[in-house]
Amino acid sequence: MTSSSRSRLSALFALLVPLTGGAAVAQQPAPTPKLPAVLRDARYCELVAVHLTLDGLKASVFNTLGFDDCPADKWDALTRRELLAQFDTLAVVMNGPRHFIMDGISASGDTKTGEIITVGGIVMAKRAEVSLSLHQAMGPAYTEQTIDRNTTYRFDAGKPVFQLTAPDGAVYVMQSYAQIVDPALTYADLAGLGSRLKPPAGWHYSTRTPDTDLLLVAKGTAIVIQDEMKNTYQKVVAN
Repeated sequence: MTSSSRSRLSALFALLVPLTGGAAVAQQPAPTPKLPAVLRDARYCELVAVHLTLDGLKASVFNTLGFDDCPADKWDALTRRELLAQFDTLAVVMNGPRHFIMDGISASGDTKTGEIITVGGIVMAKRAEVSLSLHQAMGPAYTEQTIDRNTTYRFDAGKPVFQLTAPDGAVYVMQSYAQIVDPALTYADLAGLGSRLKPPAGWHYSTRTPDTDLLLVAKGTAIVIQDEMKNTYQKVVAN
């Protein structure tokens, strides 16, 4: 795989880990995760380890949900070089900081009780496995990705929902916003985000306030996309 190909692969999730500071990955007794009292706009981070297997590209997604809010000093100290060695993989992607948009999460199976690791003093759990085609791995923003997970995301009635609508009418609801491309992006900015995005022709960004709770259910898989600012959206599908 050429250096330019690896660069395109890393763009699937976020910026590659910068070559500064130090990091260690270690197993530890499993602590009990506890969701923040207020989940909407709660900060978290992810690491995505990409492996080349006999079945193609696989990505293991670890995040800090339920453990801490990904302290900036520890996150900024992580290094690409050491993470590649520790995970023994071709790419480790630093996907964060991020902030949740939903108001509640319930999970089951491996999504609920995945492997727990400590990375540079940050506790993370494995939350998803992603199977990637080359088209997905090197595709641009607004490219669908299929995530293996069992989750229900709840968006409370009376609170804003931020979404993208595709030319075919498919709707993708924002599940998290990122401070990767724009470290100064805040929750308050999301209502006006449409003026900053440049999606493909026929796509549009909007905000709505549901009258009843909105539930995004993933029974084994979820389809997600990212915009060019690395904000992540889940496709609304009929249950």
